[in-house]
Amino acid sequence: MAEKKKHRFWAWLTRPYQFVIYRDGNFEVLKKIRMNKITFSLVIVSMFVIFFAVISLLVVYTPLKYLVPGYPDHKTLELIYENAERVDSLSAELAAREEYLNMIRDIIFSEVPVDADFAVPVGNLTEEQIREFNDPTKPRQRYDESENVNVVNKNDIVPNLFVPLKGMIVNGFDKTHRHFGIDIAPSSDVAVFAVLQGIVIESNYTIENGYSIILQHPRGILSVYKHCETPTVKEGQKVRQGEQIAVYGNSGENTSGPHLHFELWQNGEPLNPTDYIEF
Repeated sequence: MAEKKKHRFWAWLTRPYQFVIYRDGNFEVLKKIRMNKITFSLVIVSMFVIFFAVISLLVVYTPLKYLVPGYPDHKTLELIYENAERVDSLSAELAAREEYLNMIRDIIFSEVPVDADFAVPVGNLTEEQIREFNDPTKPRQRYDESENVNVVNKNDIVPNLFVPLKGMIVNGFDKTHRHFGIDIAPSSDVAVFAVLQGIVIESNYTIENGYSIILQHPRGILSVYKHCETPTVKEGQKVRQGEQIAVYGNSGENTSGPHLHFELWQNGEPLNPTDYIEF
């Protein structure tokens, strides 16, 4: 019974049909096409595949794609590409700025790693020196802070500094309130001078502090100048002691009037400028 049904179904699929094309009017036969249901189904599927392939090629490679709802036009695509390039450039600039700020932080807070060239390799020590150092029976010299305290001159720690701006101190150094510098209102001069020879490691503008300049000096000293009106030096530039580096002003949001905010740091510690400079 099952064999008969199967045979009947196969006969139904393979039963031939004839498609005839007549000329209108006199019914002249122009074309005869013979096919069964299987062949007809394959032809229909092939036509659909070819149709969708042609439509896809037209949409992808011709301006017809701009007619598709939601597809961006030419100007929008250009804008997308430009914004992508800008984002990439900004990412690179932010990475470089982050690296630069980390370098400044390391300088200020003395987190610069020790150069391996200055470390003494163990191989350079003699066996006698190593034995002597590791000998637990050898007495160690005890250091008592209450004895042999030497008075150190300030000039031995910080050299003589040039006055950055002559004027009146309107806001003093206050470490407890995190005011790590002094605010100077000038008496007559408007020029800001480098307190010591050094290198400009920062000269830029921020919203809070306006035009700011940071100089790196010998002996681990940093000098900071904020709220300037016009800087006259660039990053990486070498300056001499007493050389003009800016014009004082009132730039930035953290200011209530024209003045110079001046800070002095050494080895990551803020110093009171009035202890080293006579204003």
